Amino acid sequence: MASGADAVFLDLEDAVEAGRKSEARQVVAEFLTTTPASAVKRLVRINAPQSDWIDDDLAWLSTVSDLIDGVVIPKVESADQVERIAKTAPSRGVMLMIETARGVLRAGDIASANAHVLALILGAEDLTAELGIPRTVDGEELTLARSQVVMAAATIGADAIDAVFVDLKSPDLLRRDAMRARALGFRGKTAVHPDQIAIINEVFTPSADDVAKARRIIEADAAARTKGEGAFRFEDRMVDAPVVARARRVIALAEKL
Repeated sequence: MASGADAVFLDLEDAVEAGRKSEARQVVAEFLTTTPASAVKRLVRINAPQSDWIDDDLAWLSTVSDLIDGVVIPKVESADQVERIAKTAPSRGVMLMIETARGVLRAGDIASANAHVLALILGAEDLTAELGIPRTVDGEELTLARSQVVMAAATIGADAIDAVFVDLKSPDLLRRDAMRARALGFRGKTAVHPDQIAIINEVFTPSADDVAKARRIIEADAAARTKGEGAFRFEDRMVDAPVVARARRVIALAEKL
């Protein structure tokens, strides 16, 4: 909880061996009841909707829903799955992991589920395993999936969160992977180790230069509007409404962080 992450996933899924699911629920419940609430969001990643453990997870989830900030649903493949789980903790949001081929192709429909969707998260390890391909440093094999997740999240105004980077000894490659994800429209990235968090936060937090430029654009836009100009020249570039909107998003994100 002191790692610097914005949110922590308490995992009941892939990190837990099949025979210890009940024990994992007990451990998570104990953590939730004994650890004081903080600015760090506490979310529980349950087992996949199509798994053998989902019914037990949902029964357990109803007993701790007041202690968590949201539910992470892995391997989502339909809006119906999301809506069923969301009913168990209606006062909490859900984060949807898109990590199967069916999920990628249905990302738009999944995002439109009747639920409070906080974010869509790309799950690259399961996806590439299903496709039978390795993950590469360049990440070209994930371009389509990443774009699908970003587009689907944008349709509902939710955040798109990029996949984990599993090489713990290559911080430069982590930064490169995170910057590629940011360029595609992701707003954050999941981590598998606390050592990764500082780099991820650095990449996805607007820099002082980014914020200063955004403020100059907004000021220039206000001046142009007083002259009745919809588009104007700014530092040798043409600026119109979409550019101004992007600048406002930079400011909003910086203030939020």
